[in-house]
Amino acid sequence: MLRITYLSQEAAPFTPAELLSLLEHCHANNPARGLTGLLIYGNGTFLQTLEGEDAVVEALIETISKDPRHHSLQVVQRESTDRRLYEGWSMGFERLTAEALAGAPALGNFMLADFNPRYLSNHPDVMESLLERHRSRHWDPLVRELDAREQFIRELQSALAASRQRNEMAALLIEAVIDGAARGHLADSHLKLCRSVLAALRGASR
Repeated sequence: MLRITYLSQEAAPFTPAELLSLLEHCHANNPARGLTGLLIYGNGTFLQTLEGEDAVVEALIETISKDPRHHSLQVVQRESTDRRLYEGWSMGFERLTAEALAGAPALGNFMLADFNPRYLSNHPDVMESLLERHRSRHWDPLVRELDAREQFIRELQSALAASRQRNEMAALLIEAVIDGAARGHLADSHLKLCRSVLAALRGASR
């Protein structure tokens, strides 16, 4: 199995609807391809990890490198592994914000403006800390501090992760609709996103 982490920069600002559409594509297609991973987006920068069978990951990286929506793709880590770090995540997601970083004291003086390919490639320890916060065994500081049975920790960890993802998706959907309304052209694509995300949220709550 292969795990690749890369950095890239957006060619033009991604709208909430475009981000949501990207995630929907990942959630719909990655499970059948045996892919798991994490995408962190902020300050016009993408930090993404993909893991799965070697040929599948290599082919996807090749496709991503040709996507005109971003540029300057730089592979920062490539490793063979027999264990997934993002098991169960067809594509975990975080939209990095200044508020989120303020609540992550372990990152020190790292600022949102530092979330760019040049800084991150020169500070692999910071990049590792950003990724580690979302891994299966390290989702939330609260989980690490709980003195309880391992099974209980895993269940709570899963619930926290799922809740965070639902919040991210719902926030993107709301922003996409607001953005479309502000531009005066709510389209069928917005309605399609609403139905898709609502179905996903209802399914996750069962």
